[in-house]
Amino acid sequence: MHDFFLLRRQRHQKKMMKYMRYVLNDHFVLVCLFLVGGLAFYYSNLLKQLPPDFPWSLPIVGVIWWFALPFGKLATLVEPADMAFLLPKEKEMGDYLSRGLRHSLAFPFVVELLICGALLPLVVLAKQISFTNFFFYLIMLWGLKFSHLRLQRLACYQKTQEQTQRLLVLWFIVSGAILFVSLYSTAWIGTVLSLAATFAFISLTQERKRLLDWSKMIDRENARLHRIYQFINLFTDVPEVEAKVRRRKYLDGLLAKISFKQENTYLYLFARGALRGAEFGGLFFRLLIVGGVLLFSLNDFRFVTGVSLLFVYLIGFQMIPLYNQFDYISSTQLYPVPTKYKRAALQRLMVILLFAASIIFTLCSLVHLSIVESLLLLVLLLIEIGLFAWFYLPARIKKMEV
Repeated sequence: MHDFFLLRRQRHQKKMMKYMRYVLNDHFVLVCLFLVGGLAFYYSNLLKQLPPDFPWSLPIVGVIWWFALPFGKLATLVEPADMAFLLPKEKEMGDYLSRGLRHSLAFPFVVELLICGALLPLVVLAKQISFTNFFFYLIMLWGLKFSHLRLQRLACYQKTQEQTQRLLVLWFIVSGAILFVSLYSTAWIGTVLSLAATFAFISLTQERKRLLDWSKMIDRENARLHRIYQFINLFTDVPEVEAKVRRRKYLDGLLAKISFKQENTYLYLFARGALRGAEFGGLFFRLLIVGGVLLFSLNDFRFVTGVSLLFVYLIGFQMIPLYNQFDYISSTQLYPVPTKYKRAALQRLMVILLFAASIIFTLCSLVHLSIVESLLLLVLLLIEIGLFAWFYLPARIKKMEV
């Protein structure tokens, strides 16, 4: 079963790497670098402004660590056909699940490493301790997460539902207690308590020759993979996730403003695709919401301008594939609509969407900026929209038509 799991893991990683090429594209990496840099800048300034006796430092750190612990699920990599073909090997599945547990540790351990490192300055500020305590806190978090994955492993077996639920509640309470004890006493005490709790949960989660609950294990793995595919689907098409068209009747008033003329054929189709399609409509609203939330938290004109310009560009760039969205429909090929109308339709729709996003971003900036600064921001966004719609977009469409 060792070689079998390695084969499964290799195939899974190869598939994920294929999708990562689309997820970690230049634009997404640029956004991440920009956001991380901005958040780090404001976080460092916040730490400088906080007094040493700030009473909420430790509670904030404890709550974030506590609720970050359940992050990360057990990856079993089982498939529906395993219920039949691996049943004769059920006695050897214990080793398979153990390897799956070890495989599942990597991602949550990295997340906890980053969270622990990011929040440690708050602990140092509140307790006036050295940064060497970081290793004690990190081992504590890793031990508690290992216990959580052991409970998920136990849930793969039959007649363990009630036991698993009780142990999960106990684990959550014990984890919170250990975290706050370590924060309000010394770090090494939390490490010792965490290791003791880990060994206790290992003894409580022994399988004792139980039979596997194949249906439940397969359903949980499918649900875990579906969440991953939903995230990847934000960047590219994923066959495992079926896109859904939503009615959104409340937006019919906007579509009614498009007159039924030959030159508006593609404008109506593009508007329908942007408003009803899960791919483009969801992408537009998600970028709009993320950009608006970021602008609410920024108070520097330079950062507000940079974030606004970046998100307007990202919205426009992600909507460009609308141009070929309806080419597979035979009626669009048979109906006599000149190509120039198709280009003009996408250009017009892009201006409308980007202008709406610019207005919303400008209103969000009024929270921290003056009216003059917000108006200047709007002017800069309008210039960007003009450059995008009349220079960049035609060049991209020309490449798509080649």
